[in-house]
Amino acid sequence: MRRALLLPAVILFWSVVVPVQAQQLDVIGTVDLPAIDTDSLETGGSDVWGYVAPDGSEYAIMGEIEGVTIVAVPSLEIVARIPGPTLRARSYWRDIKTYGHYAYVVSEAYGHAEGLQVIDLSGLPESAEDVAVFRGPNDELVSSHNLSIDTETGHAYVLNSDGSIVYIVSLANPTEPEIVGGLTVGDVHDVFARGDTVYVAEGRQPSFTVWNTANKAMPELLSRVTIPASGYVHNIWPTDDGRYVLTTEETAYKSIKVWDMEDLSNPTLIGEWLGVSRLAHNVLIKGNRAVVAHYTSGVYVLDISDIEHPRELAHHDTYERNDDVAMDGNWGATLPSPGGYIYASDQTGQLTVLRWREAEL
Repeated sequence: MRRALLLPAVILFWSVVVPVQAQQLDVIGTVDLPAIDTDSLETGGSDVWGYVAPDGSEYAIMGEIEGVTIVAVPSLEIVARIPGPTLRARSYWRDIKTYGHYAYVVSEAYGHAEGLQVIDLSGLPESAEDVAVFRGPNDELVSSHNLSIDTETGHAYVLNSDGSIVYIVSLANPTEPEIVGGLTVGDVHDVFARGDTVYVAEGRQPSFTVWNTANKAMPELLSRVTIPASGYVHNIWPTDDGRYVLTTEETAYKSIKVWDMEDLSNPTLIGEWLGVSRLAHNVLIKGNRAVVAHYTSGVYVLDISDIEHPRELAHHDTYERNDDVAMDGNWGATLPSPGGYIYASDQTGQLTVLRWREAEL
């Protein structure tokens, strides 16, 4: 989240949100983490990610106001708290991804461990250890908003401090990251990388791009799409085969959009969807399902097997106070873990652990 809420004068409705069938998100439990009240808004909780240890044990890693907290699942026991930067910049945002037995964390705040923070998870459940911080050239990775890790090639894609460059970072030595290239994008909010293909949500530009990064020193721009009448292009996620992408705009009444990417010279908008609160934050995809973090509406699971017509399969409202068109409530949600757990993080500092009843997603 980086911008003020936009409220257009005309309200459009793309879909009627009706569950398809009695799929279920069961509530395993909640964990309350540190947050603060600011002008009647609770803030501090940010993004969340999952980690599966070599022995199969599962953990949720959630950003909160003082750093990140690691919670064992399904016991909901807090097993580690790792401090991070706490001097506030634009927000207390923390973004977390994992590679091997390490977690990598960025934050827009300043202070302890500012930069790309590396946490060794190999000691879980007994402990986790802050082992390195990579600040980048001229401190370019200090106050970074977002990162993605391509686990196939072992590279992280990390925003610089002002969101004008996505640095390509080798994790060949996991505790000594090395910059090997970069994407100059002008403005970026979110990045997703998989198998040398990188998707960039370009924020205020307002567009998204697709890149070939097989040559890390000379990335190739494959496609740029300007979204008509766009809000703030917030995040992007491809289907498993890369044929389609879904985008969010984190702007009131702007839909989650489905794009056909088969012809990269002419991507086509083929579908749209939006939940009850009319303000989506992030979308993630695996198989024919999408998981949506949808602010005051909470978490949705969508069926995208008919890609042009996304449909609600299940919903859990993590923020029961209201369904206002506001940047309150649910910030992040994960794809189901091997055990079927979905982790949802609210700005109130609450971690909600859900279990998806389908055997596979």
